Amino acid sequence: MPDQKREEFFRDFFLDHYNTLTGKSYEFLRRPEEDNAVVEHYDFLCKEKHSENDYLAVEENRLVKSTENVRDNKEIQEIISGVKTILEDKHILISKEYRFLLEFKSVPGKKERDRYVQKIAKTIEKAIIENKGCDICEEVALNMERYDCIKEFRLISAHEGKRIVLCSSEESSESTNVQSDASERLEEMFKDCNEKLGLPKREGKKTILLITNHWDDFVGADQYNMVAAMQCVDLKNHEHIDEIFFINKRNLEDGHDIHKVK
Repeated sequence: MPDQKREEFFRDFFLDHYNTLTGKSYEFLRRPEEDNAVVEHYDFLCKEKHSENDYLAVEENRLVKSTENVRDNKEIQEIISGVKTILEDKHILISKEYRFLLEFKSVPGKKERDRYVQKIAKTIEKAIIENKGCDICEEVALNMERYDCIKEFRLISAHEGKRIVLCSSEESSESTNVQSDASERLEEMFKDCNEKLGLPKREGKKTILLITNHWDDFVGADQYNMVAAMQCVDLKNHEHIDEIFFINKRNLEDGHDIHKVK
């Protein structure tokens, strides 16, 4: 989905939810950043159709965990999607029972990508079967020899009271902490979005930030971790943002969930 189309999808998804939530009738008015005569540069201006002065200034921003040298591009997403397809066909990772984090330091060659997909899926399946019913609190090493493009690979159980963590990583286990990772990403995001929404805020418009996660980019990116991460972010970094909503793609399911985190 091209950037503008995905932004419009999330805009419409949000407006349907927000209108139901507030009982109002906000509609998309224009994209200020596409009008050179307009100083404002956020994504969408929306207006309540029954009011003269009720506006929403909406900025959509994607939550992406990027690698050191390789962003989560099309090729990487195809590998991750391939793994999920195999796991879904085998009824593994259903209902967010398990989640995995896969981070690359380089993109595998075209002829090698299927080998990566098969190996990663097989490793996840084997780990889940071998540790089913176990209560593992320490990390268990995964054998990923000959898969040098992978920087980090983790499998995490979502069971309450049970924590299975399996990893293959160049870095220490402390480097992958969902809450700290999320708060770091939010800090970066707010620096940009808070500035963009400062002007409409001063003009009396309600300002909205949509944090979106369409491709399961961020392991553990659910509303609970978002709320916890928000508590670690200095208030001044989002002081111009009235409300923040997190839109998350359901794991191995069609559809999205939306949650208010501010």
